[in-house]
Amino acid sequence: MSQAVDPSNASVGFDIKHMGIATVHGEFKRFAGTYAEGKLSGSVEVASVDTGDAERDGHLQKPEFFDAGQHPQIGFSSAPARVADGTLTLDGEITIKGVTKAITLTGTVTDTGFTLATTIDRRDFGLNFNQTMPGGDLLIANEVKLLVSVKES
Repeated sequence: MSQAVDPSNASVGFDIKHMGIATVHGEFKRFAGTYAEGKLSGSVEVASVDTGDAERDGHLQKPEFFDAGQHPQIGFSSAPARVADGTLTLDGEITIKGVTKAITLTGTVTDTGFTLATTIDRRDFGLNFNQTMPGGDLLIANEVKLLVSVKES
């Protein structure tokens, strides 16, 4: 049986270091997903990214980042989930900006749902924009932590 992910009881987001000191948290406000036979699949609308800064959100739509005009969605599909020693593991494929890569998300199962996370290198998906700060730090880290949380509705 397939169960739709209820967006009012779920979140899809990311954390990334900015200027070497601050962590910027972003979420995709519009997404759809299903969970069936232990597999999770879904997509987010790139245009719905929200980092709390409208100017930054607009910049993320441009070709040097997500290129929302050409690639309006990010997609994910997994193999069946595994649970061992209290850790939930999902192997799957994510497609960002037309590039598909294998990833493994790990997390926990709770009484009401699950949480998952993984880290990717954004450059693997053609998100290459960056600047070097005067002290040598990058304006934007290359590693991005992806975060998924789903609660039963």
